[in-house]
Amino acid sequence: MKKSQFSVILSFFFLFIAFNSACQKKENGITLISADSLKVMLSNEHGILLDVRTPEEFAEDHLPGAINIDYKNDGFSAALDTLDKTKQYEVYCRSGHRSNESAVMMSKKGFKKVYDLEDGILKWKEKGFETVK
Repeated sequence: MKKSQFSVILSFFFLFIAFNSACQKKENGITLISADSLKVMLSNEHGILLDVRTPEEFAEDHLPGAINIDYKNDGFSAALDTLDKTKQYEVYCRSGHRSNESAVMMSKKGFKKVYDLEDGILKWKEKGFETVK
């Protein structure tokens, strides 16, 4: 194996280790991820980024590429039913409470891959990561 190929493989290995160590299993099969881990996920292939804040909060700023389904809306559960349960979802809110509740609900509805952003968009912005309006 060429030295450059080995370096690339080694880099991916360490990236994988860093990502997995930053993830923590939570109750009901939900994986809690740090802002740093989500940043890595978003730079590679990832699932559907789901913002569960209100439309007003979403309009102020959100993560690039996110879709918005309001956790506080009476139709939230029905809206989740329209999503593909075989896809991966990265869920976030302002501080982590609504996204956790949403992720638990998604898990109970049969979603298999749900990641919950620890401390929400507040932590994301604290890290200086990009948001859009």
